[in-house]
Formats: sequence, structure tokens, C-alpha cells
Amino acid sequence: MSRVVLTTDHVHDHGGDDRRSWATPMAYEEEREGAIVGLVTQLYDTVLDDCQPCRQQLLDLLKDDPATTGILVDWACLVTAETYGELPEVLMEGSEPADAPFHPTAAFRKVAQAYAANWGTANGATGAVCEACAACTPEERLAAATTALELLVGFAALDVDFLYQ
Repeated sequence: MSRVVLTTDHVHDHGGDDRRSWATPMAYEEEREGAIVGLVTQLYDTVLDDCQPCRQQLLDLLKDDPATTGILVDWACLVTAETYGELPEVLMEGSEPADAPFHPTAAFRKVAQAYAANWGTANGATGAVCEACAACTPEERLAAATTALELLVGFAALDVDFLYQ
């Protein structure tokens, strides 16, 4: 199992406390897709701690890694689909009101459409999401990852009310 080592004097790990609202992606899922094992979990814990220097270091790695970005976006879509019973159209169509507190990026919408098209299929959505991320530019992957993190942290803070507050 590989881990990303940050050049900081501190660690972000919420595996032993109640800050994580959901189980993070499993190592075997990350390995199967060729992702950096543990990077999504490290990034999520870093965002929970609101540590911008570590967040930036990890996002810099993530944007150049379609598989790991795919794992993150897939996880955010899974949490969202489990929260609402399906992936809400507002995440894929951009139909949210202008004054909505959350606006998914176009890149996230594109990847979320791959998730929605493959959710519940025999092979699942993870591979399709990773393929959609591979078709994105690094900047698009960064935008999709940022939206995924906003979703995960928003649900952790506001639960089902996050998208419709």
C-alpha cells in the first residue's frame, strides 16, 4: 500500500474519530483502478481540518492522476446517490438557481453523468468515472475534484439539506 508523504510537520488522520461521515474508498478499489492508495482519504481528512497548504499539495498530485481523481468523484457521487436515493439531476444539468449555495463545475457534471449512466450496472460506475476523468484535462480534473470535496464536506456539515439549503 503506497502513501503520499507531504512535506509538512503534521498529519491529517481522522480514522480514529467521528469527523468522517462515511467510510472512505477501500484500498482494493483504488488498486483495481490504478489509483494512489490512500490519497483520497488523506485529502478528505486534510479538507476536514481546513489545512490549505496540505490540501494544495494533494490537489497538485491529484489533478495529474485520472484514476485517483476518478476514485474521489465516484465516492462523492456514491455518497450523494445514497443520500438522495439517486444522483440528483441538478448535479448533472446545471439547473440550480443562480443564488444556490452550491454550483457543480462543468467538469464534475460531465463525470457525474458517467456515474449516473453506469450506477447499478454489473460493473459499477467506478471504471466509467475513472475513464471520464482520463478524458479530462488536468484543470478539469482539478475542478471535478474540488466539486467532489465540496459535496463531501457539505454533506458532513449539513447532511441532506446541503444541496437544497
